[in-house]
Amino acid sequence: MADPRLFGILKDHAHTKGLVSMHTKYVFRVFGQWQGGMHGRGELVNEEQTIRTPFSVAEEFGGIGGPTNPEELFLSAACSCYLITLAYVAEKMRLPIKKIECEAEGRVSPHEDEGFHFTEIILKPHIEVEGDPKTHEFAIARAVHLAQQRCVISRAVKGTVKYEIKPTVKV
Repeated sequence: MADPRLFGILKDHAHTKGLVSMHTKYVFRVFGQWQGGMHGRGELVNEEQTIRTPFSVAEEFGGIGGPTNPEELFLSAACSCYLITLAYVAEKMRLPIKKIECEAEGRVSPHEDEGFHFTEIILKPHIEVEGDPKTHEFAIARAVHLAQQRCVISRAVKGTVKYEIKPTVKV
């Protein structure tokens, strides 16, 4: 398991051998700044100040575009959270995973007078296994399902966004 500090977990929580308490509340922080109107630019910085991410309004919404936008960052969170959760579940199930890659696609639509919102997120994990994938077909399907259920981001959007997983497996 990755060092908790990489995820912005406060350093005063006790962690032993990668175990995380289910009874502890964790706080994550990101700092942001924005200059200008719709054609402005912003920057997000994690608490440790190890990652600086410039962003702007997507061209699709009348902005200038740029390195990234909130919609891509949201999809990045969904994709990375799912990858980590799937890797964790697969490890606990002792699946012979060589590599997991994932493509994330999000659909954004207007919603009456409330502006735009995500209507659907589709994650397409590609799982490489050692040996014959048919041998592990049921277990991989179970891992894919459990990862969707346990991913923090998929749980956060449950009931508000259609969330679909379309896995592929190869040797």
